[in-house]
Amino acid sequence: MIGRVLALFFLCFSLAAHPLQAQVRGLIIGPGAERYPIAVSPLKNQGSGPDGKRFSEGIADTIARDLTLSGWFRVLDRSAYIEDPQRTGITLGSFDFRDWSILGAEALIKGGFTPQGEDLLVELRLFDVYQAKEVVGKRYTGKAKDFRRIAHKFADEIIFQFTGVRGAFDSRFAYVSTGGGRFKEIYVSHLDGSDKMQVTDNRTINLSPAWTPDGRSILYTSYKEGNPSLYVFDLFAGKDTKFSSRGGLGGKWSPDGRLAAVSLEREGNTDIYLLDRSGKTARRLTDDMAIDVSPSWSPDGNRLAFVSNRSGTPQIYILELASGKTRRLTYSGGYNTSPDWSPKGDRIAYTGRYGGRFNIFTIDAQGGNPMLLTSNSGDNEDASWSPDGRFLLFTSNRRGRYQIHIMQANGESQQRLTASGGDDTNPSWSPRSE
Repeated sequence: MIGRVLALFFLCFSLAAHPLQAQVRGLIIGPGAERYPIAVSPLKNQGSGPDGKRFSEGIADTIARDLTLSGWFRVLDRSAYIEDPQRTGITLGSFDFRDWSILGAEALIKGGFTPQGEDLLVELRLFDVYQAKEVVGKRYTGKAKDFRRIAHKFADEIIFQFTGVRGAFDSRFAYVSTGGGRFKEIYVSHLDGSDKMQVTDNRTINLSPAWTPDGRSILYTSYKEGNPSLYVFDLFAGKDTKFSSRGGLGGKWSPDGRLAAVSLEREGNTDIYLLDRSGKTARRLTDDMAIDVSPSWSPDGNRLAFVSNRSGTPQIYILELASGKTRRLTYSGGYNTSPDWSPKGDRIAYTGRYGGRFNIFTIDAQGGNPMLLTSNSGDNEDASWSPDGRFLLFTSNRRGRYQIHIMQANGESQQRLTASGGDDTNPSWSPRSE
């Protein structure tokens, strides 16, 4: 039962769509904790016509995939399910919990859907099998083509019920791929690979995608005019705008979206600058003979992590914006790069060379001993935090070609996300979707 995991606590909640009260047992999962057995039943077709678009299994598959990727749940094999979801109900008293307890399920997800023209009404419920109680129920209405987003939202709700923090699976990630040929193009996708969108199609080199805080646009570097320049692509308008043509080598938006910290090459040297939303220089942040690149903002917008070889080898530094003071963060290892600051503000992920291979580390933002998250599995690079700070995307060639993987922030539950046939690199996790 839930009591087997590390900690239990109780929460009470009410739903506007379902005026009910329920006892919720959340769990705090730590290293080595047992994965929680959960059954995800196909949804009941509550409409008058056939399920021609396979919403029943499609929604269930998406929820199951998200829960598996989280590393906290063990989704029971659907081939062992006893119940026929089209012949039973989705509310208490309309199905038999014994059909699920006999399989070892400790939690159960059931639901129904009703097509309404181009829209879809979906009702989803989470049950505690051993207590035979409903934990949470939600109704969603959206476009039928967006049924996976509905599933992602409920998966995030399930994670909230168990951990006290909403999940991050109703989000997307941008990345660079040669899956469409030998050129590096930028793509956007949900974590399960659905709703994949090609952002660039200029048959050249495009690099370093970075999201605006509102999740509407992507800042990236492109060589489509011969030299590296920065561009902003508005995903909603489908419009591409040149942001800076002064040798831009990637950058990140400030948390308030007013400024971008970028690496610009001028007079043969690369430093970090702040640009306003029009692409004009607002401030030069570094002025050193060394190469300064890869800026990453702290969540409060007061500091930047960046890479510099001013000590002789690439290392991570912290810049205090108010004072202009810089301190070195990493001392372990001779090659450390690609910092990404956790949304929680406590740790910074980065790529470091260890044992002749590149691996992902995290380090306390104040300094100290780094934590190795990947090892003995090829080269692992380009970590990007989830918006809740509990997961990391990264690139690995452990299977030959570079592919995007996901893991928990402590390095557990490493799983592959992409397999385009080319190299998939430079992942950038989006903000939460609204």
